[in-house]
Amino acid sequence: MLFIRPLSVGYSAVTPYEDTVLGSEDHQALFDFAEMDLSEFKTAFKAYFTSRIDVKTGMCIDENTSSAQVKKLKKAARQVHPLLKNDSYLDGLSNMLLDYFNILLIHNSIELASEDAYVKSAMHLTDPIVLSETARGRVRPRTELIQTQYGIYKEKSLKNVMGGYEHLYRIQAQVKRWLYWILDASSSRFSKLSTEERCRLYRQVFNIDDIRTDFLFTERFSWSMGNRQVLSMETYVERPEDILQWRAQAEEKKEFAAIFKELDDDSVAIDSELDAYLQKEIKKAQSSNRPALFSEYEINSLAQLISLEIRLMVEEPVIVKRCRHCSRYFLTDKSTVEYCSRTPKGEESPCDVAGPKMSFSRLLEEDAALKAYNATYKTYYARQRRGTISEAEFSSWRDEAKQRLQDAREGKVSLEDYTSWLKQDIRKWTTN
Repeated sequence: MLFIRPLSVGYSAVTPYEDTVLGSEDHQALFDFAEMDLSEFKTAFKAYFTSRIDVKTGMCIDENTSSAQVKKLKKAARQVHPLLKNDSYLDGLSNMLLDYFNILLIHNSIELASEDAYVKSAMHLTDPIVLSETARGRVRPRTELIQTQYGIYKEKSLKNVMGGYEHLYRIQAQVKRWLYWILDASSSRFSKLSTEERCRLYRQVFNIDDIRTDFLFTERFSWSMGNRQVLSMETYVERPEDILQWRAQAEEKKEFAAIFKELDDDSVAIDSELDAYLQKEIKKAQSSNRPALFSEYEINSLAQLISLEIRLMVEEPVIVKRCRHCSRYFLTDKSTVEYCSRTPKGEESPCDVAGPKMSFSRLLEEDAALKAYNATYKTYYARQRRGTISEAEFSSWRDEAKQRLQDAREGKVSLEDYTSWLKQDIRKWTTN
C-alpha cells in the first residue's frame, strides 16, 4: 500500500509510515515505462520462475536460486518502473509470479495435493524476492496475498488471472493510448482540441458499451487520515531521540489546539502566551510552500499508480511533447519546444542540440534550392569575416538571395536560374 500525494507537477508516493519512496515531478518513470522494451524483463522473469518451480509438476525445485538471478530480475524490474524493484510496497513481482504460477497449474491441469502444497510452492517462489530487500511499506501480510491467489487456483478460471508478466504489456499498451489520445501535444491529429475535449473524445471512442470507461476514477472521500501508524518499531529502536522530540512537539500542539478550539471570533480574547504562539504559526504559514488543501490517494498496485498518474497529468500546468529527435515523451511549459534535453544512448549531444542540426541537414537534402543557398551563404559569410567583402555588401546579397530562394521554392523561377544567379560574383551583382 502507498499513498499518492499530488504536487503542482507530479506526485510523491509515501508509505503508511510517512516514508517517501518515490518522487515523480517530471513523470519520467511513466514515460520510460511507456517506451520500455519489456523483453529483458520477460526473459529474467521466466528464468527466475523456472529456477524455483518445476513446470511439469508445480512443485518446488530444491536447488537454491543464485543471488545473481534474483539481482537480474530485480534490475530488470527496476528498469520497467522504480516501484517494481522493491516488493515491499505493492507486491508487484510477487503478484506476477504467483499469477504466472496459477496460469501454469490451471492451463496444464496440474493438481497439487493440498493447500499446504500450494502455500509451500508459493512461499518458495516468492521468498528470494521478498526477503532480498525490506522496506516499511508492507501493510497487507504476504499470507493474505497467497491465500487470495490460492482461491483463484481453486476456482480453475483463467479469466481471474492477470497474465503474469503479460500484465505489464497490457498496462503499457494502455499507457501509450492514454498519452497519445489525451496528452500528446505533438499530435497534429488532435492539435485543435483542448485536453478536456480529447478526454471526451477518448471516452466516446473507447466507451463501447456506454456503461463504463477505462478512464473513470472513483474517489472515496474522507476528512481524516484514518487509523494509520505514523511511527514504526524501527524508528523506536533506531532513532529514540526522534521519538522524544516528536512526542514533545505533539503534546504542545495538542495543548494549544485544545485551547484554540474556542477561538472562532475576533471578540474572543487570548493571553500573551497564546498570542505569541499564534503569531509564530502565522509566520510559518506565510513562509511555507506546503499545500494548503490536501488530496491523497491509496493505491495497491502498479496499474493503479499509473492510471492515477495519467489522471493527475491531465490537470497539471505542463505540456507533454514527443521529442522530434529521440521520439520519447517529455514535459515542457512551452508549446513551441520540439526537443527534449536528454542525451540519447550512443550520442554525444543532447536532443535539443543534435535534433535541430539533423533536421536542418534533412531539410537541405530535400530542398535543392536551400542547399545551394546555404553553400553560397557560407562562402560569402567567410569572406565577410575575412574582410574581402563589406558587411553592407554581404547583407544586401543575403536579402536578395533569400527573396530569390522563396521565388525558386514557389516555382516563380527555375532551380537552374537560381543556382546560376548564386554563382555570379557578389561584387558584380552589387555593382549592377
